[in-house]
Amino acid sequence: MLIALKESVLQVLLAVISAGFFSILTDYGDKKKVWAGHLLPGPHQGILYLCCLPAILLCSLFQYQPPYGLPSNLGIIPLTVGAMYGTRRTSFVLAASALTGVLIIAQSIEMSPMYVGTAFILFPFMLLHVKFFQRGTLLDKKLVIFTYVVADMLLKALLPLLWGKQNISVYIPDLLTTFWNVAVGVLASFAVVSLMHNSFEKLTLRRDVTEFTSKYLIEVDKLRQVMDLMPLSLVTLDSEERVIHMNKTMLELYRDFDPYITLPEVVGRPLNSLYGFSASPVVNERVAKALEGEAGADFINVSPKVFFSSFLPFRDKHMNQTTGVIIALQDITELETLRSELGNFERLSLVGQMAAGITHEIRNPMAVVRGFLQLMREKSPDSLGHYYRIVMEELDRANGIINDFLSLAQNRIVEKEQCHLHDIIRELTPLLWADANLRGQTIELKLEDHVTMLHLNPKEIKQLLLNLSRNAMEAMGEKGVLTISTHEEGDFVELEVRDTGPGIPPKQLEKLFQPFYTTKTKGTGLGLALCQSIVERHHGTIAVDSVEGMGTQFKVRLRRTIPTYREHSEPPVINSIQK
Repeated sequence: MLIALKESVLQVLLAVISAGFFSILTDYGDKKKVWAGHLLPGPHQGILYLCCLPAILLCSLFQYQPPYGLPSNLGIIPLTVGAMYGTRRTSFVLAASALTGVLIIAQSIEMSPMYVGTAFILFPFMLLHVKFFQRGTLLDKKLVIFTYVVADMLLKALLPLLWGKQNISVYIPDLLTTFWNVAVGVLASFAVVSLMHNSFEKLTLRRDVTEFTSKYLIEVDKLRQVMDLMPLSLVTLDSEERVIHMNKTMLELYRDFDPYITLPEVVGRPLNSLYGFSASPVVNERVAKALEGEAGADFINVSPKVFFSSFLPFRDKHMNQTTGVIIALQDITELETLRSELGNFERLSLVGQMAAGITHEIRNPMAVVRGFLQLMREKSPDSLGHYYRIVMEELDRANGIINDFLSLAQNRIVEKEQCHLHDIIRELTPLLWADANLRGQTIELKLEDHVTMLHLNPKEIKQLLLNLSRNAMEAMGEKGVLTISTHEEGDFVELEVRDTGPGIPPKQLEKLFQPFYTTKTKGTGLGLALCQSIVERHHGTIAVDSVEGMGTQFKVRLRRTIPTYREHSEPPVINSIQK
């Protein structure tokens, strides 16, 4: 009895060894990434074959032959496991290899193949239950293995009796051995199925965790890329106010305080350990409230910038608690500057309207004063004529200042018409020549052929050209040359006014178009501001280029509207007149 028990335990160990080795090898291979992410296909089929075949052969080799002649062989268990868990190809290769090995073993130990080959009789029936086995529950799998173990034990008991190889007188004790083998086989089959089931559960769970981790990392990377691409400055904190992540915009902003800091140096540090805006009491207060679940927003001044900051809590819906805070900073420095300038502009606009009204009303009493001064001059002695002339000139200069100021202050819509820039230049040329003759200067016209007609206000363009030309003449000495040229460049017509004067220093160039800025002793500082206003009303641009000692050039660019050219031929390109 002890020998039978020992041999039964040995058979159980040999049958279970297939599942044990399969669990160990697949677990090792999956941890080391040896099997390239396959579950049953691929290398696992080879593992299944290598684990089941030795178990079948060992069970046959060490099977127990009791005195009554009925052997104890649990090779049916690894054979059934290989057939149920493997593919068709694996099952046939395993059955063929095992049958060959078992026949060789039976011949070497002089045992009848009738005892060792009963499991292979059941093999075709196993293939019919593979889909049911693989789709079934753990209990279904145990019942399938149990059924084939019992069937194999019964065949081992009945076949010798049916073929007359067993005497009926000794068969009754064999029944007890058969029952014992069935009980041991059932327990072994249950153990094998449980081990195999646990192995596949571990594999599936590990694959799911790996897949979910990979997806999580991908989503985290996407989220970080989105945060880095956002124009907002973002920083996320955990529940202990330590930095989890900081996007590139925020990192660049923080480098204003610490130029050489990197993201790994920031992550994990408490927010209050960072310099600058994080030390603000407003930030600390808002972060504390956000950790309590209260979202908030505030303005933060970090000289010289102003930020609109939002503090939003992160909540864990499952635990219903706040796990972190996200801080979003929007740089509104330019917006605040624009808002401030807009307020100043509105106040200046109101002042300008009032000044325009006042200056307009001043002109009437000035006209009366000038009229009475003329009457007084006629009735006064000639010795006082010099004083009257000075007063009259100052009144005329004041009237000119008022006219320029009104032209600059009135943002009116000008009426435009289709006309040619060259016609305006030629109409104004005699007046410019007269001024040039008085100063001993020369005027050159360089007008390009076939220049497009433009949509202009002739009166304002004349004022523009007259102001630029007279400024150039006043800047030059005797024998200076004033050059007026036109040409097309892309979608624009360019008007250039160039002089050969002493040039303008770079510091003065920056303030040249500011109202009331002038370098002349008797200048008003409104001429170039008026020129800029005229150009802007024509949707153009004006620029100045000056080199000290070589002269100054004003360039006016006017956009073309209708591509219509002069039908008649242009006069000569260069015209000049000298004193």
